[in-house]
Parts: sequence; structure tokens; C-alpha cells
Amino acid sequence: MIKIKICGITNLEDAIFCSKAGVDALGFIFTKKSPRYISKINAKKIIDKIDPYIVRVGVFADQKKEEIIEIAKEVRLDALQFHGKESASYCNFFKKHFRIIKTIFVDEPNFYQKINRYNVDAYLFDIRLEEKTEGKNEIPKEILKQISLIIKSGKRIILAGGINPYNVDKFIKLNPYAIDVSSGVESFVGEKEPHLVELLIKKIKNEFTR
Repeated sequence: MIKIKICGITNLEDAIFCSKAGVDALGFIFTKKSPRYISKINAKKIIDKIDPYIVRVGVFADQKKEEIIEIAKEVRLDALQFHGKESASYCNFFKKHFRIIKTIFVDEPNFYQKINRYNVDAYLFDIRLEEKTEGKNEIPKEILKQISLIIKSGKRIILAGGINPYNVDKFIKLNPYAIDVSSGVESFVGEKEPHLVELLIKKIKNEFTR
């Protein structure tokens, strides 16, 4: 079964609804350059009230180790997702206490070789924020073909970037480890739309109950 992560959680109502709807993980973005940034104080208020079986993922980008450790412990994160230029050794520093997800941007040359330099729990393929603001929201077909080969090799691959309930079918066909969605289930930035969340989950789960 493909796992489902809803990222960019900014309020308790969305967190509770997504949890009850059947997601596996919620993402909280702690990098201030993101429009879905959340402070550790507000994140803790949310995490203290959500289902304890939901995986709590903190998203960071090129931040100081001390800052990340402080947030992760205070907020009680289960996994760390690194969305910047973090090195393999940087990621390894956190492996003793957290599950680690490393983001690979699809415009990077030789990303397969880059994956092999890291020893993390999962790899997330995404599009850079700068490209998203230019309207390039979805991973190109030719790149998806390359990613499909990596999935078949047995690595845990998470797909992100422009995924929504209406185009998720083609991503499901690749059978990734997980699907990561943020803006694709929003009505406004940082506000999730319940019917879009429900439709996304229904499409993903129904694919594997036929």
C-alpha cells in the first residue's frame, strides 16, 4: 500500500481532519522561506493533539544542526526531511534518533548517483520552489521514467511536486513508497480542503483494493 503524507500543515483543524481521513504522515515546515512555515510553538500545539500513530515529519532546509535538534525534541518529531543542499554526512548525524528523508530535485544532473551517496530511510523527488513559482509544478514524464527504474530497484521513493487528486493516477502506477501532497489539496496556501484530501486518499487506497 502506498503511504500518504500531507505536508505544509499549519493548523489543528487540518491536522485532525487529515489524520481521521486516513493519512499516514503529516509534514510541518520549519524553514522560514516557505509560505507554509510553522513555528515550533504552534507545531507543538498541533502535534500534542493529533493521533499518536500518525508519523510527524519536520521539513528543514540547510539549517543548523542545533536548531533542528532543539525543534525535533521539543515538538516530538518522528522523521526529518531535508529539503536543501545537506550532505550525506550531515544527514547521517541525525540517523541515530530519527528517520531521515532526503529531497532530490529533479533538475539535478545524475541524481541516481547522488542517491547512492546517501544512506537515508527514503528519498523524496520534488521540484524546486523557484520552478513552482514559474508554473513548473509537475515532474516531467521523461524524469518519471528514470525515477520508475529507481523504484523498481527497491529504494523507498516518495513522489511530490504538483500532485493532486486529479492527476495522482499516473503517479500511483509507478508504485512509489509514498505520495507527498501539499498545494494539491489546498483552497488557499496553508489551508487544506477536506473534499480534496478525501478524494486523494480514496484514489490511492482504492487502487490497491481492486
